Amino acid sequence: MRERVPHGETPGAALADCAGRRVRWWSRRRALRGLAALVLYTATAAVAGTWPERPIRLVVGYPAGGSADAGARHLAGIVSKALGQQVVVENRPGAAGSVAAASVARAAPDGYTVFYGTSDLVIHAALNPKAAYDLQRDFTPVTGIGRRPVLLVAHPSVKARTVKDLVALAKAQPGALTVESSGVGSIEHLSAEVFQRATGVKLTHVPYKGSAPAILDLLAGQVQLGFEVPLAVVEHVRAGKLVAIVSSGRERLASLPEVPTAHEAGVPDLDLQAPWAGIFVPASTPAAVVARLNAEFVRARDLEQTRASPVFQDSVSITGTPEAFSAFLRAEVTRWARIAKDTGVTVGQ
Repeated sequence: MRERVPHGETPGAALADCAGRRVRWWSRRRALRGLAALVLYTATAAVAGTWPERPIRLVVGYPAGGSADAGARHLAGIVSKALGQQVVVENRPGAAGSVAAASVARAAPDGYTVFYGTSDLVIHAALNPKAAYDLQRDFTPVTGIGRRPVLLVAHPSVKARTVKDLVALAKAQPGALTVESSGVGSIEHLSAEVFQRATGVKLTHVPYKGSAPAILDLLAGQVQLGFEVPLAVVEHVRAGKLVAIVSSGRERLASLPEVPTAHEAGVPDLDLQAPWAGIFVPASTPAAVVARLNAEFVRARDLEQTRASPVFQDSVSITGTPEAFSAFLRAEVTRWARIAKDTGVTVGQ
């Protein structure tokens, strides 16, 4: 709409006055932006200069005693010494890690809440469009820690020692064999779904609130099968309490070299290159704090004592910088969205 020219004022003067008002408006806007940037920089610098002044929570979405808990506690001990403040592991199990993820997403972005997240973080978001968190909006990736294969294990009462034998048994009794997981939508659950699609068998899924209680029932014979990280079950396999049938990795496990890979066993689709673990903080955590956390967790991850620890046996390190970890996560989101579509698994609907 054309501006009306006041009586007695020339159009040129009116235009000049309008232009002047716009210049002053842009000047004020630029000044406010500059002030906001200065305040943010000052706050970030202040945090970086004093952080950490108190203990830090390292939140894990699984019960104590599981592989994620063991990895988090190992790294927390090393990082505590480096930071001069205790890094306290806090277990918040439930819904394949999503309960913990949602709590961290709502936490203050001050560097005192850190999340030991796993591939379940991405998987749950892919399966649930109404997830209580948004991976890109609510978190700042700090660094990847490592990834490892899953191992298909069976209670000794199951009369199968190979994938071929297990498929034949499962097809003869559709749905009779049960398979545990740490929760609906977890990597263990998705591994079971992929295995069923690849082999044409029907298993009955039994979800738990974490791997630790699931493995206890597996050892007791309350469930027959499970997809677990090697660390959680290797000693049980060696003791004859569980039977290892196949590994999802591309190379045989150092801890159980006699177990065939998914490719060798004829189920290459099971090669999911997961589970993995990484460090996250709430979005808007000061960049200087993110950089310090990155440096300390990468250092702890790459120490010889970490690589030699049974906790990280059969684990391969992944991306170190926040930027590289962010790129890794974007690729994971795309991949697991495709797997979720293929399997038809959903949660939270």
